[in-house]
Amino acid sequence: KALLRLAGQGAATCHAIVLELYGTGNGPQKDPDFEQAIVEARQHKVVVVVTSQCASGPVLPFVLPRSLSWLLEHGVVPAHDMTTEATCGKLAYLFGKGLAPHQVAAAMSVPLRGEMTPSCSLKDMEKSLKAKTSLKHQVPQGKL
Repeated sequence: KALLRLAGQGAATCHAIVLELYGTGNGPQKDPDFEQAIVEARQHKVVVVVTSQCASGPVLPFVLPRSLSWLLEHGVVPAHDMTTEATCGKLAYLFGKGLAPHQVAAAMSVPLRGEMTPSCSLKDMEKSLKAKTSLKHQVPQGKL
């Protein structure tokens, strides 16, 4: 309910909401209050960014668990491999520069000072991730 209240107040009191979700961007599924809060936040021009609770690894838009795909369809921005702290700092910096919400959302995917891995194509990231972390891939090749 607190998220819904915050989202309903809009950009006059809240410029951004950072959601620290599970793994590669999994969040609550089929939670009407959560979904309504996201929709209201975006309608009120609040930038919503998804980070991961994991100590390392990115929010992966190409993995698309149901919850992340729904979030992306509603204008939520993935934080890629930024920590929650780096995400908050970057948002403060960008809004402090006087950027509009849509400009801040776009700039969240651009490395500014080493806060995130320099962007490569999503296909390259997906290929690299599958090659490095797929258990089925690593076991037959004796890499574990």
